Amino acid sequence: MSDGYEHRSLRELDVNSDKPGRRWEVSPQLGIGDYNFNVAVLEPGERLSQNAYHYHNEQEEFYYIVDGRCRVEVEDGSFDAETDDVIRFDEAVPHMLHNPYDDSCKIVAIGSPPEGRRPVYQVQSYGELLADRYGDDPSS
Repeated sequence: MSDGYEHRSLRELDVNSDKPGRRWEVSPQLGIGDYNFNVAVLEPGERLSQNAYHYHNEQEEFYYIVDGRCRVEVEDGSFDAETDDVIRFDEAVPHMLHNPYDDSCKIVAIGSPPEGRRPVYQVQSYGELLADRYGDDPSS
Protein backbone atom coordinates (compact mmCIF):
# COMPACT_ATOMS: atom_id res chain seq x y z
CA MET A 1 0.00 0.00 0.00
CA SER A 2 1.19 3.48 -0.83
CA ASP A 3 -0.17 6.87 0.23
CA GLY A 4 -3.31 5.40 1.83
CA TYR A 5 -4.60 3.39 -1.10
CA GLU A 6 -4.04 0.08 -2.80
CA HIS A 7 -4.70 -0.86 -6.42
CA ARG A 8 -4.93 -4.55 -7.29
CA SER A 9 -6.45 -6.74 -9.97
CA LEU A 10 -8.46 -9.87 -9.20
CA ARG A 11 -5.87 -11.66 -11.32
CA GLU A 12 -3.32 -10.85 -8.57
CA LEU A 13 -5.48 -12.11 -5.70
CA ASP A 14 -5.90 -15.65 -4.45
CA VAL A 15 -9.07 -17.62 -5.17
CA ASN A 16 -10.55 -19.58 -2.26
CA SER A 17 -10.84 -23.04 -3.79
CA ASP A 18 -12.58 -24.37 -0.65
CA LYS A 19 -15.76 -22.43 -1.54
CA PRO A 20 -18.30 -23.11 -4.30
CA GLY A 21 -17.82 -21.18 -7.52
CA ARG A 22 -14.66 -19.19 -8.12
CA ARG A 23 -14.41 -16.78 -5.20
CA TRP A 24 -12.01 -14.01 -4.33
CA GLU A 25 -12.21 -13.08 -0.66
CA VAL A 26 -10.93 -9.57 -1.20
CA SER A 27 -11.25 -8.07 2.30
CA PRO A 28 -8.53 -10.07 4.07
CA GLN A 29 -6.19 -9.81 1.09
CA LEU A 30 -6.43 -6.00 1.19
CA GLY A 31 -6.48 -5.71 4.98
CA ILE A 32 -10.13 -4.58 5.17
CA GLY A 33 -11.62 -5.30 8.58
CA ASP A 34 -14.93 -3.42 8.63
CA TYR A 35 -16.84 -5.69 6.22
CA ASN A 36 -16.48 -8.83 4.10
CA PHE A 37 -16.06 -8.06 0.41
CA ASN A 38 -16.09 -10.99 -2.02
CA VAL A 39 -16.25 -11.36 -5.78
CA ALA A 40 -17.53 -14.65 -7.15
CA VAL A 41 -18.13 -16.21 -10.54
CA LEU A 42 -20.77 -18.93 -10.61
CA GLU A 43 -20.69 -21.30 -13.54
CA PRO A 44 -23.88 -23.12 -14.55
CA GLY A 45 -25.05 -25.39 -11.71
CA GLU A 46 -22.97 -23.67 -8.99
CA ARG A 47 -24.17 -21.93 -5.85
CA LEU A 48 -22.62 -19.05 -3.95
CA SER A 49 -22.78 -20.37 -0.40
CA GLN A 50 -21.03 -23.41 0.94
CA ASN A 51 -23.90 -23.62 3.44
CA ALA A 52 -26.61 -23.57 0.76
CA TYR A 53 -29.93 -22.12 1.98
CA HIS A 54 -28.78 -20.31 5.12
CA TYR A 55 -28.83 -17.21 7.31
CA HIS A 56 -26.60 -15.28 9.70
CA ASN A 57 -28.08 -13.99 12.96
CA GLU A 58 -25.74 -11.01 13.14
CA GLN A 59 -24.81 -10.03 9.59
CA GLU A 60 -26.56 -8.11 6.84
CA GLU A 61 -25.63 -9.05 3.28
CA PHE A 62 -25.64 -7.10 0.05
CA TYR A 63 -25.21 -8.51 -3.46
CA TYR A 64 -24.58 -6.79 -6.77
CA ILE A 65 -24.93 -8.80 -9.98
CA VAL A 66 -22.04 -7.60 -12.12
CA ASP A 67 -22.74 -9.79 -15.13
CA GLY A 68 -25.16 -12.56 -16.05
CA ARG A 69 -28.04 -13.79 -13.96
CA CYS A 70 -28.65 -16.07 -11.03
CA ARG A 71 -31.59 -17.30 -9.04
CA VAL A 72 -32.18 -16.05 -5.51
CA GLU A 73 -34.02 -18.39 -3.15
CA VAL A 74 -35.97 -16.80 -0.30
CA GLU A 75 -38.56 -18.05 2.16
CA ASP A 76 -41.57 -17.22 -0.02
CA GLY A 77 -40.11 -18.55 -3.29
CA SER A 78 -37.44 -17.32 -5.67
CA PHE A 79 -36.63 -14.62 -8.20
CA ASP A 80 -34.03 -14.01 -10.87
CA ALA A 81 -31.36 -11.36 -10.34
CA GLU A 82 -29.76 -10.02 -13.50
CA THR A 83 -26.90 -7.71 -14.47
CA ASP A 84 -26.97 -4.50 -12.39
CA ASP A 85 -29.55 -5.84 -9.91
CA VAL A 86 -28.86 -5.35 -6.21
CA ILE A 87 -30.21 -7.45 -3.34
CA ARG A 88 -30.01 -6.82 0.42
CA PHE A 89 -30.78 -9.25 3.22
CA ASP A 90 -31.40 -8.30 6.82
CA GLU A 91 -29.88 -10.37 9.59
CA ALA A 92 -31.52 -13.78 10.09
CA VAL A 93 -33.23 -13.88 6.66
CA PRO A 94 -32.69 -17.24 4.91
CA HIS A 95 -31.39 -17.02 1.35
CA MET A 96 -29.32 -18.71 -1.33
CA LEU A 97 -27.92 -17.53 -4.67
CA HIS A 98 -27.25 -20.11 -7.37
CA ASN A 99 -26.89 -20.37 -11.12
CA PRO A 100 -29.25 -22.80 -12.87
CA TYR A 101 -28.65 -21.12 -16.26
CA ASP A 102 -26.34 -21.80 -19.21
CA ASP A 103 -23.99 -18.82 -18.75
CA SER A 104 -21.74 -17.75 -15.89
CA CYS A 105 -22.75 -15.07 -13.39
CA LYS A 106 -20.38 -12.62 -11.67
CA ILE A 107 -21.44 -11.34 -8.24
CA VAL A 108 -20.09 -8.90 -5.65
CA ALA A 109 -21.05 -9.90 -2.10
CA ILE A 110 -20.65 -7.68 0.96
CA GLY A 111 -21.39 -8.69 4.55
CA SER A 112 -21.31 -6.52 7.63
CA PRO A 113 -20.19 -6.77 10.33
CA PRO A 114 -17.53 -9.28 9.24
CA GLU A 115 -17.56 -11.22 12.49
CA GLY A 116 -21.32 -11.73 12.05
CA ARG A 117 -20.86 -14.26 9.27
CA ARG A 118 -20.31 -16.97 11.87
CA PRO A 119 -22.08 -18.93 12.96
CA VAL A 120 -23.92 -19.78 9.76
CA TYR A 121 -27.25 -21.51 10.16
CA GLN A 122 -28.10 -23.90 7.32
CA VAL A 123 -31.84 -24.23 6.75
CA GLN A 124 -31.57 -26.76 3.92
CA SER A 125 -28.84 -28.26 1.78
CA TYR A 126 -28.51 -27.22 -1.85
CA GLY A 127 -29.82 -30.57 -3.12
CA GLU A 128 -32.74 -30.67 -0.68
CA LEU A 129 -33.88 -27.16 -1.54
CA LEU A 130 -33.72 -27.76 -5.29
CA ALA A 131 -35.54 -31.09 -5.01
CA ASP A 132 -38.29 -29.57 -2.81
CA ARG A 133 -38.81 -26.54 -5.02
CA TYR A 134 -38.06 -27.75 -8.54
CA GLY A 135 -38.06 -31.54 -8.57
CA ASP A 136 -35.92 -32.75 -11.45
CA ASP A 137 -35.63 -29.36 -13.23
CA PRO A 138 -33.80 -26.65 -11.24
CA SER A 139 -33.85 -24.32 -14.27
CA SER A 140 -37.66 -24.03 -14.18
